[in-house]
Amino acid sequence: MPTKTVFQRCILSVVAHGFDEADTIRLITILRQAGLCVKSLGMTSGLVSGAYGIYLMPDLILSDLEDLVKIMSFGAVILPENQPCLSRLETDPRLHNFLRQVLVQGGQVIAGANGRQFLKKIAVTASGSVEGQNRGECLLLPHDFGEPLEAFTRDLLYRIGQRARGATN
Repeated sequence: MPTKTVFQRCILSVVAHGFDEADTIRLITILRQAGLCVKSLGMTSGLVSGAYGIYLMPDLILSDLEDLVKIMSFGAVILPENQPCLSRLETDPRLHNFLRQVLVQGGQVIAGANGRQFLKKIAVTASGSVEGQNRGECLLLPHDFGEPLEAFTRDLLYRIGQRARGATN
């Protein structure tokens, strides 16, 4: 069976308590409308509360993926942009290990400007270097909240598509 490209593999959107409901749901929706497999990833089981009191039931939880990542790979992991979410994620070594594994398998970690510091703290650099190994890629896509999310998502789709075309050539 042929190996799936980054573009064909599932994309995970991490949600943690305090996530921005509007941006997260619109991002997932737009990517799914583009025909991509996109799943929300929670850190624990149960509902996750957003910044404005809307709750989301993640499609997957991190503990489900700890063994699954050994037998399959993910195309990309999108980190939340707001600082309260990132602060919560910084304390979870399971997520750090999972992101490193995604990069080692050729996937991408997608983060905005706030995510840059988070990635440095878990020893993942902007070039995709993981503990001294150049594998995978981190995309740092700052999202200006004055910019329409659709423009950000189009840029993201383009970059993921470019990466996938490069992997198949």
